[in-house]
Amino acid sequence: MISFFRKIRQNLLSQNRVTRYLVYALGEIFLVVIGILIALQVNNWNENRLERQLEKKYLHGLQRDLNRDIEGLDRMTNNRKDIINSALKVMKMNTPSTLEELREVNDEFLMIHFWYEFTPNNNTFNELTSSGNLSLIRNDTIKDLLMSMEILNAEIVQNRNHMRRDYDHYIYDELANYEWLPLINLDTLGKTNRLIPIEEVNEDRLRNLNQEAGEIMNNKVIRNGWILAIANNAYMLDLYKEMRKQNARLQDLIERELQGL
Repeated sequence: MISFFRKIRQNLLSQNRVTRYLVYALGEIFLVVIGILIALQVNNWNENRLERQLEKKYLHGLQRDLNRDIEGLDRMTNNRKDIINSALKVMKMNTPSTLEELREVNDEFLMIHFWYEFTPNNNTFNELTSSGNLSLIRNDTIKDLLMSMEILNAEIVQNRNHMRRDYDHYIYDELANYEWLPLINLDTLGKTNRLIPIEEVNEDRLRNLNQEAGEIMNNKVIRNGWILAIANNAYMLDLYKEMRKQNARLQDLIERELQGL
């Protein structure tokens, strides 16, 4: 097309028809500009298409992470409720005198004293922030909610660390003076993912274990640790509830955003 206009311009110049020459020259420039604009538009369209594909990929990744978080939050919510119930229960129990009573006390000990943590699945969010691609998420509400959940998780971690210090000081340090897992078959420990109880305990050992259980139950430091465990776990439940609420809202926003892509 350009060569066609060039020939016309040459003919017009040879015929000394300057006005028409200028018209055709301007037409040629116009075509070049139009071609450049079209090329830029196509390039922008391709870039936008690639960005939307990447945005869609990130949104699906966030969905997967949030679904895993719901499972983890539900599991941890049940664990923390069990810890509270066990602590409340064991603080009202008497020193055991039989093997069955000792088993019941030890079951409550295990529930209270095992350590549990919730760790969010934030792989996609970390990738978005570290790569500088957070701007690809066009919905500002989604981005704001992601940041809000990060702040909430930081509060969960802070409270968890505080609770761990309480556990170490009031419970674990004190329990170091007592036998740990006295009714568990130690031969199977580490060979299975379950704690296998021993079937029988001789009379002398049972008497000693019952006495030790009573000492633990009446240890003022440990009892203070249980009280703190009740309070801290109750607060964690409130944080988990808020985290689950934000999770559900974010999942709803992401689902609607994906439907529009």
